[in-house]
Amino acid sequence: MAVGLARFAVNRRVAVSMIALAFIVLGIFAIPRLPVALLPSFSPPVITVTVNYPNVGPYQIESLVTRPIENAVSRVNGIEMINSTSEQGQSQVRATFHYGTNLDTAAVDVQQQIDRIRNQLPNDPTLQQPQIFKFDANSLPVIRGYVTDPNYSLRDLGSLFTNQIADEFSAVNGVAQVSIGVDQQRAVMVEPDANLLAANGLSLDQLVTRIGQENVNLPAGIIRVGTNEYQVRTNALFKNAAQIGEIVVATKNGVPIYLHDVASVKDAIEEQRSFERLDGKPALGITINAQPDANIVATAAGIYGKIAQLEKRYPGMHIGIVFGQRTFILQAVNALEHTAIYGAILAVLVIFLFLHSWRSTLVVAISLPISVLGTLFGAYVFGYSLNVMTLGGLALAVGLIVDDAIVVIENIARHRAMSKDAKTASIDATGEILTAVIASSITVITVFVPLVLIPGLQGLIFTPFAVMVMVAVALSLLVAVTTVPMLSSLAGNDIAAHGDGAPGNGAVNGARNGKVSRDPFKRFAARFETQYARFERTYRSLLAHAVDRPRLVAGIALLLVIATVGIVKLGLIPTETFPPSNSRYVRFFLRTPNGTALAITNAEVQKIEKAMLRDPRVQNVGIIVGTQGLFNALPVTNQATLSVTLKSNIVGDAAAAYVAQWQKKLEKIPGLLSFGHTVDIVSNIISRGQSDLDIQIYGPSFTKLYSIAKDQVLPAVEKIRGISRPDLGITATQPELDVNIKRTTAARLGVSTADISQTIDTATAGSIASYLQIDGTQYPIVVQLPPSQRRSEASIAMLGVPLAATSSALSQSVTPSAPLTQTTLPTMPLGELANLTFGVGPSEITRQNKQREMDVTATLLNAPLGQVVDEATAAMSRITLPPGYSWQFGQSVTDQANTFASLGLIVALAILLVYMLLAAQFESLLHPLVIMLSVPLASIGVVLALLLTHRSFGLTAFIGVLMLVGIVVKNAILVVEFTNRLRARGLSAREAVLQAAPLRLRPIVMTTLATVGGMLPIAIGIEQGSQTQAPLGTVVIGGLLVSTTLSLLVIPTLYLWAATNIEPRMHRRAGGAIVVPPSAEHEPAGV
Repeated sequence: MAVGLARFAVNRRVAVSMIALAFIVLGIFAIPRLPVALLPSFSPPVITVTVNYPNVGPYQIESLVTRPIENAVSRVNGIEMINSTSEQGQSQVRATFHYGTNLDTAAVDVQQQIDRIRNQLPNDPTLQQPQIFKFDANSLPVIRGYVTDPNYSLRDLGSLFTNQIADEFSAVNGVAQVSIGVDQQRAVMVEPDANLLAANGLSLDQLVTRIGQENVNLPAGIIRVGTNEYQVRTNALFKNAAQIGEIVVATKNGVPIYLHDVASVKDAIEEQRSFERLDGKPALGITINAQPDANIVATAAGIYGKIAQLEKRYPGMHIGIVFGQRTFILQAVNALEHTAIYGAILAVLVIFLFLHSWRSTLVVAISLPISVLGTLFGAYVFGYSLNVMTLGGLALAVGLIVDDAIVVIENIARHRAMSKDAKTASIDATGEILTAVIASSITVITVFVPLVLIPGLQGLIFTPFAVMVMVAVALSLLVAVTTVPMLSSLAGNDIAAHGDGAPGNGAVNGARNGKVSRDPFKRFAARFETQYARFERTYRSLLAHAVDRPRLVAGIALLLVIATVGIVKLGLIPTETFPPSNSRYVRFFLRTPNGTALAITNAEVQKIEKAMLRDPRVQNVGIIVGTQGLFNALPVTNQATLSVTLKSNIVGDAAAAYVAQWQKKLEKIPGLLSFGHTVDIVSNIISRGQSDLDIQIYGPSFTKLYSIAKDQVLPAVEKIRGISRPDLGITATQPELDVNIKRTTAARLGVSTADISQTIDTATAGSIASYLQIDGTQYPIVVQLPPSQRRSEASIAMLGVPLAATSSALSQSVTPSAPLTQTTLPTMPLGELANLTFGVGPSEITRQNKQREMDVTATLLNAPLGQVVDEATAAMSRITLPPGYSWQFGQSVTDQANTFASLGLIVALAILLVYMLLAAQFESLLHPLVIMLSVPLASIGVVLALLLTHRSFGLTAFIGVLMLVGIVVKNAILVVEFTNRLRARGLSAREAVLQAAPLRLRPIVMTTLATVGGMLPIAIGIEQGSQTQAPLGTVVIGGLLVSTTLSLLVIPTLYLWAATNIEPRMHRRAGGAIVVPPSAEHEPAGV
């Protein structure tokens, strides 16, 4: 069969050429159709339920809303974890499902469960309906930017974008949502004077009701005039703010009271609750999200094109981008493309160095584009995108792709040295090593099969990587055993000849005959062959000594492996989940003392902003003051976020240094808490936005939890090296004004808790009474006390709360038969119905799996996660928690532990599968065991390479170990398989070993150096964006070099020892003679 396939490849040249050409054409067809993304497409299985309940505190939100919803959601199948946050005016319950869960079905189930407990939630008109959201990784912003234009006020700019330009962005292919952060929202502000309201016996609710009643456009029947029929419509919509001020809100002694008599009515802006700026100028925030399956790069290109159009249409407009995926993705993808090209060039140079023939090198080089383009077509068939994982797999496979071709072309050269013609040499040489080539390639493919079985997020991310490598190796095998011998047979005498007992090439023969060629290349080839011959003689001598000292060789190898294990056990190799990627995006979260007014926080942030803009490393600074985080619209007056875009050359360590320097400066500002970090897009997606270090403390009492976290855990964590300032995120000292209702008094007067709450809400936060429509756009009509009348406890205590008679009289006043009249005692001051006291309370209450918990979090700066976790574990072990309280690490740490456990099992499974495959291939249990000994030898190089490069062991390094399992056994297979052939010809085990290993030395060295050359650009990380794959390349290079060096002596030595001491016993027990291995059967002629 082996010779038959080789003969087919050589004799059916047109057929083989068309097969190769088909891969090229299909690959070219696929390339422009492959979407470009950062990571493989996946949707984190998270559903969030949000309920807004204005003016309700965290404790009440937790008991009235959060807990019922948690109980309802927990009944849905497939949930892994439930987290909740109860804060002022909002409940958020986050359900994380197991990967593989259908989120559409899960969302329906969640909605059904919430509908069932809807009657358990408060019967309060201010309680809003639960909103259900599905989270998607690709819903992370494509861009986050700020808009400035000196020709527009911020109010008008916000109106322009909200009502017109946002729709233009939405029309860009791939865009899912456009969010506009409008600080100055146009509105008709109705600001009543509390004193005038009291003097006229009016309440805020009356004004809200009257405005709504007057602003109507309703059908009122039909009339028939002659033969025509007309619709009757009551069109009383307000045309402007002045008309609103003219409405009658009540009458007093028969005199109408107009709205403008008791309130200021003006077309202005809503009270500003946040500030956004770009480079110090007031700006409009804009966030654009992509659809789940969108091509992020193409979508971003469309967005940038639209930005260029807008800036041309509006001459003064500037849209500055402070966060964008496109640049990062293109940088990462281009880096991997370039490193793949560099690796291919290095691999080809290695081949040229050893073969000294441009035709031989060209034959191998041709196999590269065929396999690469065929693999890209495979990515198209599987529905993959071009991302850091698929391209990383392809870039790292470049060295593997040429391995089989090198082995084939080297063996053809050896047969040509036996004076065979090109056609015969191609057939015989290919047939001779076909079994070994197939076995070694299938071995590499086999080690990646378990990677497809990894559950969860890691499986979704690394499966495309594994598939790309498997497809590339499979295609390279096909090309090596068909296209390479076919092209070699056409190359004639130009295929380089070398080998044991071979006449050598012209340069070498000339040197042997005392003739020195004038061709510099031939002189170099002659010197190279002379040095290689010396290297081979040295190897033969070492091998001869080694095989006679198996105990010494095995002992040295064992000591090296034990030392390697000791280094790992001592923790000298740091661990991480995913290597950091270079990013020039930096984010600082700032927090002033609790209760700080928005204006004070803004003034403090402005000072920092101006200082940052003077830093020459900074390109842009985007600011948002008054919200809880960058993408959270919940107003918080004492918080701000600074999004800094550094110049293009300030990335990686330079960006980390920038953060560290500014962190030190910010820590010197009294009363300011700051938390800075670089924005690592890859890690952020993989970690689902979780903090790097998260220590979770569980217990029933919020007060006790806060005390433990603040007084014990936080000081302990602050001593850990390599992290940002740790943060609680939650405070127990949030200032608040508690309104304790006198229920008996309120009930006697017919006033409900909801009435009181609504009055306070309207006075302090404002209520939308109706909308003013202008040119098809609606602007809210907001009733709210002026700022000067809601700045003290006394002013709030004087608020007029409508009594039961008020609503009755008001309802009568609007009937056709009843005019507006003044009723007696329509309102009562809030102070008569409730006690008002200042106090403090929690800013929010968090829960996990229906237990209260509190988090102490920190961001990694320049330390690997494993080292930080070890220090955190030691610190927590010194803290004694009271009964009923416990702690554990958060999601990032547990994800790392679970992932490492899964990958450890995957590596073990890969080793087992490879052994089983080799046992079936060699029809032996012993020889595969000898081959597998090259795997622990590789671990020595893995640890040594990580130590020398100061790199951490993470997910990508783990994949490198998996790849090594397949690569290192390939060299051992070549030696063992050829040794078996020689023994089958009648040579003794010792003679076979001493001949086979040197004969296979050249292809082993060539394939090793070619693989190293192919991976060297990635391991070095010579381009920005390739750093995520650098540990993988480092691990493979280190493991391969050390394993190859040691296994060239250890594997033949242990093979001979096993053949001498174990094989005879096994065969005696089997009751038969030594069986000729199947690989030795059907020898091609002339071998």
